Amino acid sequence: MLAAAAHSFAASAISVDIAVKSLAAAQPPHMVNDVLVLSYASSPPPRFVGVRFEHEAWKILHPYTINENKVYALDYVVPEGVREIRYRVEVDGLWMTDPANPNTDTDVLGTQFSVYTLEKEPVRPTVNPRVQGDGSLTFVFQGAANHRVTLEGDFNNWDPFMTTLEETSSGTYRVTLRIPRGPHWYLFFTDGRRVLDRFNPETGVDPEGNTVSYFLF
Repeated sequence: MLAAAAHSFAASAISVDIAVKSLAAAQPPHMVNDVLVLSYASSPPPRFVGVRFEHEAWKILHPYTINENKVYALDYVVPEGVREIRYRVEVDGLWMTDPANPNTDTDVLGTQFSVYTLEKEPVRPTVNPRVQGDGSLTFVFQGAANHRVTLEGDFNNWDPFMTTLEETSSGTYRVTLRIPRGPHWYLFFTDGRRVLDRFNPETGVDPEGNTVSYFLF
């Protein structure tokens, strides 16, 4: 099951990678699975292209990468619950709307920004943990229905009783937490046994030498 999750995640990443590398010109914003692809091109190519998003309070500058066709592109995983994306592009220090996107809006201060609206909630491969728009992390566990499932890790002192997942649909359990930045190790606990996260192919070793799930936040 762990290998199947890793294969699903890898296939999704390959689709996005192909979409970015194959761009021959700047295109309007579009989705590939749950990933928003933004692009920019000009002649001569600029030295730097980046973007900031309103749902991140404009705090994070995401740099684009340039492909072999001299097209700058960004692949951005859209957080759950975000359907309207407002953003501004930076090109060599100058802020602007996205030239490839005709949809814009203006705030109360007269600042223009680009707008992209998702037609529907994207199909998201299950990947743990998933970063939400507010910086929290969501963990998903799938198993038998009507069971108690908890999460233990270095972020809760490996306490198997502190963090309980909620069964949001039959056999699917979720919990959303705020966790400090850095490397983390964890396991699920159910039916009296510790279980690796089958939706996260990354593993590590805990202080006692046991194999555990791992992520870097």
